[in-house]
Amino acid sequence: TQSTWDIYCKMEPMPVFVKKWQTIYPAYLNSKLTVQQGRRVPKGIAVEAPLCEEIAEVGKFLKLDCVIEDKAYPRDFSQRGRVKVLLKNDDRVFVHAEIHTKKQLLKKLCEYIPKLKSRVAKDLLATATTPQPAKQSSKKKKKHQE
Repeated sequence: TQSTWDIYCKMEPMPVFVKKWQTIYPAYLNSKLTVQQGRRVPKGIAVEAPLCEEIAEVGKFLKLDCVIEDKAYPRDFSQRGRVKVLLKNDDRVFVHAEIHTKKQLLKKLCEYIPKLKSRVAKDLLATATTPQPAKQSSKKKKKHQE
């Protein structure tokens, strides 16, 4: 089976109308990166290793038009992929009632990405397979009193 990433990577170049949409790189939301490396949200709400597919999935959930592009992040060319999101339609009217700026969009993405089924399943699997540390005995040695 092909993943959505494979399908999007094989697409033709994006139409011109997508050019003016907001660009979201996964690095903007990554809690492992510093601000100098490209993180744009506070570390407290940032997400660990977000994927383009997750960003697009949350965008679709929020009823925003999203397109995944196979482009490199300018600060780190090894990171491939970005998501284009439509915030305003051609009439300059906001598509979503609560999201008017890129910063608001980034905060919403950070709020919803950890709640995705794929994330929750990974967290449950990781905690189930991680061995718990053995408990140390709580017996204390008594001091000899003479």
